[in-house]
Amino acid sequence: MSQKLCPKCAARFSGDIKACPIDGERLIAPSDPFIGTTIAGRYSVEELLGVGGMGAVYRARHQFIGRDVALKFLDPTLTRNERLRKRFLGEARAANQINHEHIIDITDFGETEDGLVYMVMEYLEGNALSDEIERGPLELRRALRIALQVALGLGRAHELGVVHRDIKPANIYLTRRRMDRDFVKILDFGVARIEKDARITGQNMIVGTPEYIAPEQIRSSAARPSSDLYSLGCVLFEMITGRLPFEGKTTVLLVRHINDAPPVPSTLQSGTPPAIDRMVMRLLAKKPEDRYRDAYHLVEELQRLLDSLPTRETSQKPRAAGARESPIPPVLISNQPEEEHWSKSALLFRQLAHEVHASGAAPEWLLDAIRRIEEVVAEVRNLREQLEKAAETATQKEEEIRKPRQQIGHALDELAQDDSRLGRQILELVEELDPAESRLDAAVHAVLSCASSLPSALKLGMMIENAEVQMLQELVRASSELSMMRDSVATLRSRLTRKKLERKDLRYQMNQLKHKLEQFNQSTTMDMEIWHEEIHNLTIKIQTRLEAMGPIGRTITAHFGHFPEVADRLSEQQLVPIQPA
Repeated sequence: MSQKLCPKCAARFSGDIKACPIDGERLIAPSDPFIGTTIAGRYSVEELLGVGGMGAVYRARHQFIGRDVALKFLDPTLTRNERLRKRFLGEARAANQINHEHIIDITDFGETEDGLVYMVMEYLEGNALSDEIERGPLELRRALRIALQVALGLGRAHELGVVHRDIKPANIYLTRRRMDRDFVKILDFGVARIEKDARITGQNMIVGTPEYIAPEQIRSSAARPSSDLYSLGCVLFEMITGRLPFEGKTTVLLVRHINDAPPVPSTLQSGTPPAIDRMVMRLLAKKPEDRYRDAYHLVEELQRLLDSLPTRETSQKPRAAGARESPIPPVLISNQPEEEHWSKSALLFRQLAHEVHASGAAPEWLLDAIRRIEEVVAEVRNLREQLEKAAETATQKEEEIRKPRQQIGHALDELAQDDSRLGRQILELVEELDPAESRLDAAVHAVLSCASSLPSALKLGMMIENAEVQMLQELVRASSELSMMRDSVATLRSRLTRKKLERKDLRYQMNQLKHKLEQFNQSTTMDMEIWHEEIHNLTIKIQTRLEAMGPIGRTITAHFGHFPEVADRLSEQQLVPIQPA
């Protein structure tokens, strides 16, 4: 929404109007065109928090629930790039459908009437993990707790088919939740790939940060859940040692990720337990299949290691998000909608008309123009009420759908952790069964060999010699071992069958939950589109009517400027004639 600001009264006006109709000050372009505007009828933009590669993030106030939110805009110069636009919205869709406590909550996303793409996120107070690492290595228990929370968030994402592809300290935010000062939020799903729509980021394109990228992403650009675990291994290595597993310029880094073995953490940070070394080195394995089977497997290992460590806490209080060393003075923002400023202008115009045309002979066109402004003000007020109701309804609906989505997600987490555990148990049984079956085959051959070597006299029940007795005893021993091996293999096969059936039932339940969540997401997405369309249309109507008042106000003020007898009055009111464009 293109607006101009009155430097005197802080009123904002749309369209091609040059000066404020109230005090005559020449309007100026605000230093930041977003600050002071309202997005989607409910998000009042208040402060710039930061600028990134794809856009800017602002602190905004949700007008209906009185809560600060973070509002992220795609850089307007990128809006025309359809691929980047889809990628930005893909970030919103990916994170929105995951809905996990350790992934930043994205509550809304869409486009403004000017075609700007935005998303609305929870407003976090804290600091990025990268800021903490800059101070030096983290205390071991603290590092493991942070990694555990990241793994939990990734577990949910991976189960729903979303790979982040850019896990790094800058995308891991530490905020405060009750007494926990290191409550993790994973940020920036802007490069996440929804497996059902790989077209978002294009084909044959390496996506990720060189210091933390997995070897398979470099080779084929095909990221998978284990790729995120590799990146998390790089982050954990850095938290423990204070340095990266591989260093160098971009090309050198990529080659080292593919070819070089990383240093063992304890060689850089003395006192690191061997179990931590093993875990980090497993995460940094070159082959995806040599890493942990999934994020939930890593969660179990991290929790086991945490339980074995002392409970000493050394986490520091996080800084407020967006905090600056030298505060920037607040910008004066008018909280009144634009139509209220026009209402004041209409009242002033009537007063001046009465003074200039005291005999009541004011031109009809002037009175009609003033009436037109008043009519438009009334119409815009009505539209504004409709917009507020629509935005409030959308807010209520969004709050209503949050709880069932969370319930489904938590249930899916529990089943996924059980599935991960069953998957490992099945693999262990298979690894145990293969040699057991080999031993069974050997026992069968031993029995057959013993039986075939018995003399024919023994087989006919005749008298036998001592050597033949030994052969018979060997046959009995081999037969006994065969029986034991057969029972052992049967038990393993039975356990394996039972575990596979358990997992099949578990996967069925998980698929049912995923299907339910997908249907729920599709339904709510359709509802959001309807709400957005209604809000968008109302916003366009309001904007169109406000812009139409600019030429009318300019004509009226130019007319009053032609009467010398009210020059002093105009000066007192600080009303400067607006020259025609």
